[in-house]
Amino acid sequence: MILTADQEKELAHFPAALRALIEAELAADNTVLEVGHSFPAPPAGAYFKLANKVSTRPRASVGGLDFYERNSSIYSGEFTDAKRFYFVLEAPNPPPPEPDMDAIRNANEPKPDSLAHFAQTREPHSGLETDAAFLRGHLTGPAIVPRRALSCIETATGAKRLLHFQDKRPPHELQFELERGLMTLFAAKMDNGKLCLLAKGDVNGARHFFELRFEAALLSRNCYSFRVEASWAEHAATHHDYFRKMSDSWFKLWTRDLTAMNPPDPGDGSLERYRMLAETALKSEANLDSVAAIQQAIVSGIKRGGTFSASHKEGGTKIFWRNGEYIRSDYGDYPGLKQFTDEAEFLEMLRQFCQCDVSRNAGKEKLSDFDTWKLILRLLHPR
Repeated sequence: MILTADQEKELAHFPAALRALIEAELAADNTVLEVGHSFPAPPAGAYFKLANKVSTRPRASVGGLDFYERNSSIYSGEFTDAKRFYFVLEAPNPPPPEPDMDAIRNANEPKPDSLAHFAQTREPHSGLETDAAFLRGHLTGPAIVPRRALSCIETATGAKRLLHFQDKRPPHELQFELERGLMTLFAAKMDNGKLCLLAKGDVNGARHFFELRFEAALLSRNCYSFRVEASWAEHAATHHDYFRKMSDSWFKLWTRDLTAMNPPDPGDGSLERYRMLAETALKSEANLDSVAAIQQAIVSGIKRGGTFSASHKEGGTKIFWRNGEYIRSDYGDYPGLKQFTDEAEFLEMLRQFCQCDVSRNAGKEKLSDFDTWKLILRLLHPR
């Protein structure tokens, strides 16, 4: 692999032992997945992440380098020196096979009577949807999701799920919450008088399309639908079952706090209230029209008591404002405390800190500075 000019520039800052390791791995046909300045490296350091395990030297602490077997979702092993500023990381291990939770549940518990009743009374259907696909895991406590609230169509290479639900929050607040969870931004438009918010992302290697639709405005709550389409057609057939199970798990994670309800009937709700809420949603962040405006919203939010935080098995980080300074507090295996009085320096550190999160579902597409900072804003926990 031939490094780019930017990668060569980064490599030049590495200690000699780590630089030699990277060069030996590239000569042995290993490749660089990414170069970064976030965890485990401090902002003043950097890391090179390799696609394959290191093969040109023992995966052990010898020759002036320390090795740690991590096996996390971020990386599987790390090489560093005593100063711990620069790292050579190995890509994370493949995920283990997913347990068959249906088989586990069926082996230990009798099927609830409500499921049997559902199977006996459910109306005939057509297409690719199956009872198993429809029922699998979509229970809220002991009750079944209302019959018309959820639909699911699965094929060998993709899945489409549509959930109808009700929520007291206005559309833009629900949008911001979904953007925080999905780490992708929605674009708003009106479609036949309905407010639609559309997004796309690369989740766990599968292409996803999302649509949040504002269906009706009732007296004290709102009716929505959330559609998710996933495709893994570009992956080998041997991985299709894995992606199918994962798509179901992701959907349940994203919708776990939503109250499933049957869709509203035509004419339900207040048209005047709907128009007011839709207009408010469309204008909700009209003032955030530049990177500078978003950055100032972040600065204002953190000075009002907002925080950024992250945790992992080795520890975590909390970022906040105190006594006229921006504070980054790290705890766990790599404790530390850093103060920033310069706003530009703080924002650069914050971008590096959030980079992994905001880009995790971007896939091969490079996020613009505007989208990057908008997603960083979503990660701010208000007071």
